Amino acid sequence: MSDGDKHYHDYFGTTNTVLEHNHNYKGCTSYAIPYGTSHIHYYSGYTSVDKGHKHYVNGYTGPAIRTKDGHVHKMDGRTSYDKDHYHNYSNCTSKQIYN
Repeated sequence: MSDGDKHYHDYFGTTNTVLEHNHNYKGCTSYAIPYGTSHIHYYSGYTSVDKGHKHYVNGYTGPAIRTKDGHVHKMDGRTSYDKDHYHNYSNCTSKQIYN
């Protein structure tokens, strides 16, 4: 597989706990975006609604991390600031998915 192949990744995770609650998030990334000798992906979406509110998540993954059967990407970030707080999140995507 070359990094130029058309693929995307699913992702899901849970934010850290702030003000006695957290949020779940899930979605799928954009197709690959060339990045040096590797590639990255853009992602965006909303968290679950907890304690009467939700947060926006968006960003770019890190470069590809090779695995036995393909690759994944690291996702680290901070949600939007809503209801006087934000949450941090950190996870890896699924392996690549081809159309």
